[in-house]
Amino acid sequence: MANVLKFECIDNARQLGGIVAGGRHVKENMLFRSGNLSLATENDLHRLRDEFGIRLVIDLRSDFEYMRKQDKLLDGMSMVSIPVLDELLRNSALKKEQITPAKGEGMMELLFKVAGYPWATKLKDVLYSYFAEGDYAHRQFGEFFKIVLAQKGAPILWHCTSGKDRAGFGSVLMLAALGADDNAILDDYTESENSYRKQLEVMTAKGRESGMTDAQLDVLHFLVSVKREYMETPVKLINEKYGSLLNFIRQKIGVSQDEIDMLRKYYLE
Repeated sequence: MANVLKFECIDNARQLGGIVAGGRHVKENMLFRSGNLSLATENDLHRLRDEFGIRLVIDLRSDFEYMRKQDKLLDGMSMVSIPVLDELLRNSALKKEQITPAKGEGMMELLFKVAGYPWATKLKDVLYSYFAEGDYAHRQFGEFFKIVLAQKGAPILWHCTSGKDRAGFGSVLMLAALGADDNAILDDYTESENSYRKQLEVMTAKGRESGMTDAQLDVLHFLVSVKREYMETPVKLINEKYGSLLNFIRQKIGVSQDEIDMLRKYYLE
């Protein structure tokens, strides 16, 4: 896709420009999504600030994630934290202690460990359903929209850890608010698979060598990459309950029609 952006050390980065939304198009180089910026190089950061004009970054990670790997930013750039999963981590089998790397533990080791937990086979269903049904997540994404609206049409970037799940659902909501149809929205989400294809192939091979079951390999795939069906889960739940993503945004995320109209004024052409 033309909107995929290649950086030295920022994963899964792209902008939403050019996507058809309500008979118009999202403006180029205004709305950005990516993985976290903790490994960003000086060149990467200068591109974000000086080439694309990004001054504000929205971090959708939980506190233990961004404290361990804080975003790198340049002068003139700032970050707003809007953790999306904190309530889920407090109230489910998914404990932050289990998904936080131990001292000296690498990310690959952590992912293999998580994939081996008995509860992990239900992880993708719990996570993506939570986007559709979790009141806390709804309030946090409502805050996400408030922050974007406050920029009054300025370029903005949002991210989570890998830029595929939380950042992915943020993009689903933003594109729906702008008037994109479900197929275009899911196409953008699925593009994340290409960003992690090689990494997934390496980890799958290592997983098979270590004796992982097919169910554990499926969890590993979920942790590292995406499948269209993952995001289809909350989209289907939302459409069944609210009739459309747009109705969901108005009724549960708390974005008014006037605010939706303003977003379209800012970010469509």
